[in-house]
Amino acid sequence: MKKFLFALNFFLFSCFAFAQTGENIKELFSQSSYLKDSQYSVYAKYVGGGEIVSINPTYRLAPASVLKLFTTAAALDMLGPDFNFETQIYYSGEIKGKKLNGDIYIKGSGDPTLGSARFELVPDLEELMNDWVEKMKYIGITKINGNIYADNSIFSGVMLPWRTSFQNIGNYYAAPSDGLSIRDNSYEIFFAPNEESGVIAEVFATEPEMTGLTFKSYVKTDSSARSESTYINFVPGSNEVEIYGRIPVKDEPVKIYAAMPSPGAFMAGYFKRALEKNEIQVKGDALLNTPETYEDKTLLFNHFSPSLKDIITYTNKRSFNLYADTLIRVLSAQSGGSGSSGEGIKQVKKFLESLEIDTTNFDVFDGSGITRDNIIDCKMTVEMLEKILDKPYGEVFVHSLPVAGSKEDKSTMSMRLRNTTAAYESFIKTGSLDRARSLAGYTKTHDGKKVVFCSIVNNYAGRMKNIDTVHDAFVRSLSDIGLKQKPSAHKGKGKKKRK
Repeated sequence: MKKFLFALNFFLFSCFAFAQTGENIKELFSQSSYLKDSQYSVYAKYVGGGEIVSINPTYRLAPASVLKLFTTAAALDMLGPDFNFETQIYYSGEIKGKKLNGDIYIKGSGDPTLGSARFELVPDLEELMNDWVEKMKYIGITKINGNIYADNSIFSGVMLPWRTSFQNIGNYYAAPSDGLSIRDNSYEIFFAPNEESGVIAEVFATEPEMTGLTFKSYVKTDSSARSESTYINFVPGSNEVEIYGRIPVKDEPVKIYAAMPSPGAFMAGYFKRALEKNEIQVKGDALLNTPETYEDKTLLFNHFSPSLKDIITYTNKRSFNLYADTLIRVLSAQSGGSGSSGEGIKQVKKFLESLEIDTTNFDVFDGSGITRDNIIDCKMTVEMLEKILDKPYGEVFVHSLPVAGSKEDKSTMSMRLRNTTAAYESFIKTGSLDRARSLAGYTKTHDGKKVVFCSIVNNYAGRMKNIDTVHDAFVRSLSDIGLKQKPSAHKGKGKKKRK
């Protein structure tokens, strides 16, 4: 009887503590001046247990980069953590002596990391081209009596994230997701040094050289500017790039980052020039082309990407739009579709439905969350995050997320929640757009219980960091559950990891 009463009292105390935490979180959001007249949704629950707090859990809100959680989870579910992309280089015709009487085809697989400098073991653009040239030399080819073709046909439709704003179109964070990506589909633009304020800044170089593009600068120098504030625009299919904004007055070049209008075409041209620099003559042109079949062509060599788990880890920790938007198209292509974003989004919905999650409020247009037109709700986000813990890839997914307060993590959350009970115990994906701030993920209470949570705030006034303050307090409240004494200001003392 005593054991029963003890268990009952403990249960009642726990329920009271949970309710108290929920009320405190509701008060935190309702009384914050930063959230006045904004729209927000908050939902948190114990993994395998009850709700902790629920505030407008099914409000339809723009999630920003929290949407990447859905894209990357669906990719892991469909392809598996160890999936690799394979880019193949073929030739047509025949090799006679040292001459290839035919064409070279670079057949894309949707690998978003080709020629990227973001992975330690992935060759960057120059290393990749040198490797391919050396393989051609090893085969013995010194002349190609044909063209260099880039086949990016694994994807279809508009390469840019759908509903991308005008100001985002040519910027690196909205780079097109091509079936043949290269160098993260971005390049650098350099403005000439200028010590006069209020004049047009002229483009004098790009890295790498963007042959065939013309640049029209409307950018002005500004002596009061501390950093550049520019946006780049191009019409898909056009070779003219327009640049707007301002840059600081400097006696050295100012660099900005831009999106390649046609990555596949760039790759074909760059490979052709690399061959010619190494005394392998190419008689024809560098073009985009899709052959009717590869059955009559010969595989020269291939290139494999890092594992999908490594790509997804970079996607989530660095919130890299290109990789997420590419994965959406990959979901379509790998399921036998045309490789369009729309078909990929349908695959994400099928994934959610397989988890028995209501997708009524899942209304999205890309894989990265780059547009404000994307809509989800917090409850479905929490349900997905909880249910994938039971999947074979569950641990891989959790550890792909930024770790709160971890200096070693070098992620979006590494500077937040340091010296709190949440540090090192919280795996959190954040999202940020104009007037949209979100976060979702996992944490552990002080007494060792696992919690899954989501919060989205839209249309707030003020600064983003003010919303971060509220969100950090929300996560701390969850992590402090079970703490027997009132926590201090969460600063000053270092934090030890709980086991």
